[in-house]
Amino acid sequence: MAKGYLIIETRADHPGVTRIRATEQLADPDSPSSSGEADTKVHFVARFGNVFVARMHAHTALRRQTLDAEAGLYRVDPATAVAAIDAIDLGHEPIYLDPEVASDPGIGRDTARRRRNHRLVDRVFNGAGAAAVISLVLLALLGI
Repeated sequence: MAKGYLIIETRADHPGVTRIRATEQLADPDSPSSSGEADTKVHFVARFGNVFVARMHAHTALRRQTLDAEAGLYRVDPATAVAAIDAIDLGHEPIYLDPEVASDPGIGRDTARRRRNHRLVDRVFNGAGAAAVISLVLLALLGI
């Protein structure tokens, strides 16, 4: 299990494209908002216990906006990407949030909506699993 960081960043020469990058170390731990590239702006950094699983969950949340899965490129605004990553049901610690993104009034609503949807899907699958177990127990008791 590789601990690491998910970083949301944009580049001025690619408007409308957000990159989600997984790394095991920050370029500058004292300044998480800095990037190794000059024209890259970091919007969000979060530490995860398993960065590879976190990246998979982020990709799943943004799969309909994927431009290049290998490069981590998505056609979304940074606030939507932050909401998608912050709503991931894995333990994580936000390290940095860009003040511009933090001031977006829709980010809290979008994160809450995504979390509600995750809970609903979990309940549906748990209900289906419980129904299957009950059916198997009844079949075993009835000897069918």
